[in-house]
Amino acid sequence: MNLPHETPAAVAAQYRAAGRDAVLADRSDLGRLRISGKDALDLLHRLTTQDVRSLGPGQGTAAAFVTAKGRIIDWVTLHCLDDGLLCLTGPGRSGAVADYIDRYTFREEVRVESADRSHGTLGLFGARARDRIAGLFGGPAAERPLHQPVRVRLAEAEAILARTFPLAGDGYHLTAPLESLRALRAAILERAAGLVEAGPACLEILRIEAGLPATGRELTEDYNPWEARLNDAISLNKGCYVGQEVIARLNTYRKVSKYLVRLRVDPTVPPLGAPLVGPGGEPIGTLTSAAAVPGEERVVGLGYVRDEEAADGRELAIVDGHRRFRAVVLGPAR
Repeated sequence: MNLPHETPAAVAAQYRAAGRDAVLADRSDLGRLRISGKDALDLLHRLTTQDVRSLGPGQGTAAAFVTAKGRIIDWVTLHCLDDGLLCLTGPGRSGAVADYIDRYTFREEVRVESADRSHGTLGLFGARARDRIAGLFGGPAAERPLHQPVRVRLAEAEAILARTFPLAGDGYHLTAPLESLRALRAAILERAAGLVEAGPACLEILRIEAGLPATGRELTEDYNPWEARLNDAISLNKGCYVGQEVIARLNTYRKVSKYLVRLRVDPTVPPLGAPLVGPGGEPIGTLTSAAAVPGEERVVGLGYVRDEEAADGRELAIVDGHRRFRAVVLGPAR
């Protein structure tokens, strides 16, 4: 699928379109796994932070796979269908998630298949994404709760539609076989007059503004789900799972020492991984993502900071050798 132009002017136009209407984007970079078998829900329940066992067809949830030490392997969405589950992973993480499931599969009847090459995913994001989806697939499909899948059809192309984490107001994913996905994209652009396509640069700005953590940036084994503010992916009422003891202890004894926050940075984009420092020059965290907002003189960022420095409006600095960048905490991520 051809990517939209990524010139500064094009990215600025895409960004404005997301804010006033909606944008269509290729999200085939996401990993896709089909998980089936009579023991699939039970196994995933024992391997993730979320209460998965109770899911029925048409339901879905976000969940995290973590190590025995409670560190993040990946943050996924699970969509329960009549014939199994669709698992959307972070970019390039489907193999790691599949291997992790396989490591803990013994006598369970579970089958994990990669759909990375056979299927693709489109995203529709923005202030009027719900209206656009309603116009294409009907109001009931657009109004479904977060992560709850429904099969939809447009121009003889069938896809799985699920509401996802919002960018610029709202968000939806459409997953389908590649041939159907191409037909689906063409039909959407034909029927949704004026809809703009957005590329990775625009999506990255929208992601950072929304405070969504990303694979390889905020979602690594350096951090745990509480630090990444994945609270809605954690069930405190379910039974044991890999990493559960650590996750529960961090919450019970208030041992979370740092949090992911949204930042405003001046005057330019600092290098990722640069240290965040407090007023006295003491290290208090790390910058994990940053991008300049097109057409505006501001830079947005994400970073992990010590819990006592995570308050809204807290002024920090980012240090890169002899250069210093001013940073202000805008609020919690997500």
